[in-house]
Amino acid sequence: MSSTYFDRFDIKEAHFLFWSEHHSGQFSDGYIRMCKALKNFKPASGLCWETLSDNGKDIYRDLCKREWEQCEYDSLTYLLEREEWDTDDDCVSWFVERYNDCKEDLCNYDRSDFVNIDMCYTKDLIDFYDRNEESVLRWLDEYCEAVDQTRLQAVEGTTIEDPDDLKTAFVNQAMSFLGMCLYSLVSDN
Repeated sequence: MSSTYFDRFDIKEAHFLFWSEHHSGQFSDGYIRMCKALKNFKPASGLCWETLSDNGKDIYRDLCKREWEQCEYDSLTYLLEREEWDTDDDCVSWFVERYNDCKEDLCNYDRSDFVNIDMCYTKDLIDFYDRNEESVLRWLDEYCEAVDQTRLQAVEGTTIEDPDDLKTAFVNQAMSFLGMCLYSLVSDN
């Protein structure tokens, strides 16, 4: 469990928010708990995750663990939607599927690249490019703009013997850049 401390308002707010989001109907145990909380507590009209104190958020997380619920507020999806990222983008959605419940693992992108972390087989990289070409090239262009390079300069130093080698290099550079952007976002929050 986390290092929460006793604060009556944090406890009441966290419990109310948790049970209002996780009860399973009017006659469920969760609904009864929420109603009990309302007997001596009137929540603010804007009560939400963002308004909880850090202690209240830890209490909410503890409730999630105790009740076997996933804390959606700790997911990569929640963070990206809050920051207004396009989660329908093919490359972004790949990262969401892979790292949604373990966004801390994005820290590997601080030291390595996509090929060494997530997709080491050339065939998989080529297939990924073929399925997601538009998204890969968009993220490659984002990288090129950030470092003021062309696409070919971005993959300089990579052995390019045929068009498939270029595809794998583009995927690696684009997804490594996106992984670093996501890691930076996760680190800042």
